[in-house]
Amino acid sequence: MKNFRVPLFGTPEEKLKHAQNLLKNGKTRQGIKQLHTLATAGNAEAQFVLGELYLADRDVPMNGNEALRWFRQAAEQHHAKACHRLGVLSHMGFSAPAGDQVKVFDMALKQGEPDHAEALSWAERAAEGGDLEGMALAAYLLTQGPETLRDIPRGRKFYQRAAEGGNVQGLYGHGITLLGAARTPEERSRAAAFIQQAAHGGLPDAELMLGTILEYEGGKDAQALSHFMKAATQNHPAAQMKVGVAYYQGRGVERDVSKAETWLRKAAQGGEVEAFALVGDINLQGDGIDPNFLEAHSWYRRAVEAGHIGAAVTLAQLVYNGMGCEPDPAEAKQLLDFAADRGSEQAIKLRQLLEAQSAQSSSQNSGVGRN
Repeated sequence: MKNFRVPLFGTPEEKLKHAQNLLKNGKTRQGIKQLHTLATAGNAEAQFVLGELYLADRDVPMNGNEALRWFRQAAEQHHAKACHRLGVLSHMGFSAPAGDQVKVFDMALKQGEPDHAEALSWAERAAEGGDLEGMALAAYLLTQGPETLRDIPRGRKFYQRAAEGGNVQGLYGHGITLLGAARTPEERSRAAAFIQQAAHGGLPDAELMLGTILEYEGGKDAQALSHFMKAATQNHPAAQMKVGVAYYQGRGVERDVSKAETWLRKAAQGGEVEAFALVGDINLQGDGIDPNFLEAHSWYRRAVEAGHIGAAVTLAQLVYNGMGCEPDPAEAKQLLDFAADRGSEQAIKLRQLLEAQSAQSSSQNSGVGRN
């Protein structure tokens, strides 16, 4: 039987390791008590670990506000990882009030608007402490955050530092930066090498980008699909849509409409608006079987609700002609108005045609009445 006696005269590091061993071996109550004692005494690493446990619902009941309280205490002692964690939470809309304003017994985190400025502040503090993830977050906010925060040169430097440390987000960001500035095949190859390293590190965004690069070069559909598939199997919605399109069009793989629809449905579940419309197209066209108008209607409506203009135009034609539903010229016009107001030339032409037909029908009915 293992001996789990508390090292009363050990260093804080030894006591922290002992607490973590207690948790690892199922001695939850003793481990949390030891962690709490260290954290209350001001041990920054213990404060950070305790915050992680409260945030992850591991060994203690989830308590987001308690996690924020411990992260802030650790961050105030310049704990780099705690600073990064606060940066991420602020970026997501979960900010940590200063001092004792966090309500310990209010367990649910309340999400508000992202505080990008606070997120950048915490990320820069994490970067100052050498945290690679903090560097990558600062780089992202400086290059892609709100205009008021952007400082592209500084952001690129943060990406480069994170990349030099082997951080996958840093490798990817640095690679994208180099790719945007590349003017020769050699420069593009160097940029792709950084993105490749990020892909090897398991970043699905990098796999998607590698596939997109190969797709752009042309004649490399099978290679592109290989990268798309790696990202798609990691539940990357944009990559899932790429795989679905590849199967539907037979690009780099034998055409398979059933597999295409499966992947496109997954992409749609992940929020890819174009995937909603594409699943609608598949059900409308039938592809060797009878069209499923009801299913097509359902997917097109979801796409329209998400703002897809082309889906609105197609659905308007189905509704007007009573394909899978009762004819409804009024709803058809509403759908065409929606698309036309957003610049669809096709919708404008169809609306004019619909209005002309409506006027002609009214004129004929009026003539019949006079007779």
